[in-house]
Amino acid sequence: MRFSKFLIIFILFFVVFAKAENISLDYLLKLSKEFKKENKVLLNFEKIDLKLLTYFISSLTGKNIIYPDNLKGEISLIFNKPITIKQAWDIYTAILKSRSYVVVEKNGYYEIIPEGLSRKNTPPITEKPSKSAELATYVYKLKKADIIPLTNILRGLKSPRGVVYSYNPANIIIITDTKDNIENLKSLISFVDNLSGDQVIKIYNLKYAKSSEVSSAINAILSDNTKKGVFYRVINLNSLNSIAVKAPSNLINQIDNFIKSVDKPLSTENINQRTFYTIKLKNSKAEELANILNKLLENIQLVSVQQANTKTEKIKGKTVIVRPPNINSNKDKPKVIADKFTNTLIVYANKAEFQAIKNLVENLDKQKKQVLITALIAEVSQKALKEIGVRWQIFGSSGGAAFKGGISTEGFYNLVGSTNFAAGILTSSGRSVNVSGNTLFFPDLLFLMSLLEKGTGFNIVSSPKILTMDNSKALINVSQVTPFASSLKFDVNGNPIINYDYKEVGLKLEVTPHINGKNIVMELHQETNEVIGFEKPQIGQISYVVPITSKREIDTSITVENGKTVVLGGLISKKTIDTMEGVPLLSDIPLIGNLFKYKSKEFNKTNLFVFITPFIINTPEDIAKITEEHQKILEKLNKMKKTNKKIRKVETKKKKDIIEDYNSYFGR
Repeated sequence: MRFSKFLIIFILFFVVFAKAENISLDYLLKLSKEFKKENKVLLNFEKIDLKLLTYFISSLTGKNIIYPDNLKGEISLIFNKPITIKQAWDIYTAILKSRSYVVVEKNGYYEIIPEGLSRKNTPPITEKPSKSAELATYVYKLKKADIIPLTNILRGLKSPRGVVYSYNPANIIIITDTKDNIENLKSLISFVDNLSGDQVIKIYNLKYAKSSEVSSAINAILSDNTKKGVFYRVINLNSLNSIAVKAPSNLINQIDNFIKSVDKPLSTENINQRTFYTIKLKNSKAEELANILNKLLENIQLVSVQQANTKTEKIKGKTVIVRPPNINSNKDKPKVIADKFTNTLIVYANKAEFQAIKNLVENLDKQKKQVLITALIAEVSQKALKEIGVRWQIFGSSGGAAFKGGISTEGFYNLVGSTNFAAGILTSSGRSVNVSGNTLFFPDLLFLMSLLEKGTGFNIVSSPKILTMDNSKALINVSQVTPFASSLKFDVNGNPIINYDYKEVGLKLEVTPHINGKNIVMELHQETNEVIGFEKPQIGQISYVVPITSKREIDTSITVENGKTVVLGGLISKKTIDTMEGVPLLSDIPLIGNLFKYKSKEFNKTNLFVFITPFIINTPEDIAKITEEHQKILEKLNKMKKTNKKIRKVETKKKKDIIEDYNSYFGR
């Protein structure tokens, strides 16, 4: 029963105090009393204010505490197991000591006063101290590591303002230092406290090389060891310009030799000596960027620093160029190698060459904008196409709609029925949505297309959405794989064997967007393959079926404003439908049965066209906003479909009634 009660307090404490900023003082005092009854407490705080912690400790221990007004700061405590109240008091006093305060016991109370001898730990007075310069305190309970040697290591790595204390009975380390340095030391503590097997930990304090560059180089060089099952880890302690390595002893020896070779001062003798550098890429692919850089470096005439001392002399009437030793010739040019597993560039160059390459990479390795491409692919018969033109005109809240370039609604079906059609839509009615300061427009025509989806002569093939990078190709493929008989042969027994090839039949749409301000230049290639009939070739007494396909293709380049819609059309297919009607029984009588039959042929033209709307995506929030807007539109369309069942008989209703229905559903 006692254990269950403490378990409930533990769960409640862990859930509520996961974030210290959510703690109320009243609840904290109430909870401390519950812990006091059990004589156990779980210190698990993240960034709790020292004053709030003082109230908690006072209530927990029953001690009267006086604290100064300048007692400020936050602290994080991580404990996985409960401790006694006495241990909690000892930890609290150790925390105060790390912040240059001491607790003095007086008559019936305890007073917190500044420790006058610890002025070196007082933060410097500045007008606007940066966050990285603020002091913070971190408490960590070790699991495996020996506290004494680890404390000595941490004291050697702390900043001049930092303080490291150890509470040996509880195996706890307390650190007060700048926030940046604490992050480094936290990583190191966790690093050391999880040591296992034959691993060795070594810390390298670099004097000349940059720790970020050296750590990236080590990871790139040792990356193959991971495939072999050899575990290692490298931590960059950037603010200390140090590297911590945890690896088997044989790898440590390799790392020793590598660091000795790169951590050297640059002198006039080796200033042009080439060595290895690494550049970690954030947005670009290492292989692609390496190819670009190597092609660029092939045609560059390199000039070294020491070429300033190159002399030109004449010996026996001939001009001779005399260079100092260690000069780089153009035969020995810098090289760039890509490590695709870590997406890192390994650069072999001297200091000046590397700096030039690094500056170029920084300009190229920038986050690219993205483009969200939404498409509506529909098949419409020529008959339904005229019907759509009428319905759309009725649905427009202003009595109609206008196309970009002055194309009228009345001529819309004639335009999309023609070949090589590509026109932008700029309707006078629709929905406008603000995304990242840009107004995006959803035209009414797209709504009408969705409403007519199940109508006669109208079929929505697909409505895909695809996200691609600026200047990168996006492919939308709505196809099915169809077998094509390619050859016929006979086996030894004379049985026919038909060989088949499998080809994709359907629609392919390739879009390559190029962002230009608020406009998007789109390179469009649309290809449609369709089975329109069959042939039956015959070899001897054997015949087989071969499908006949038609290919329709559009290749164009257009400029669209962000969030506006363009239409691709003109891909027309012709189909002949043979029908026969007759009187039952009588039409089956030989010779005279034709008198009771009626045969007809219907020629039908189907137009395949695509509505494409590109959206420029600057942030992830833009995608969420556009997706949310599309969802709202679909919900309203579904509602409109259910309530207005006679939507397809729009000709029988008055135009005014239709506009009122439409506007009421779309909140106008």
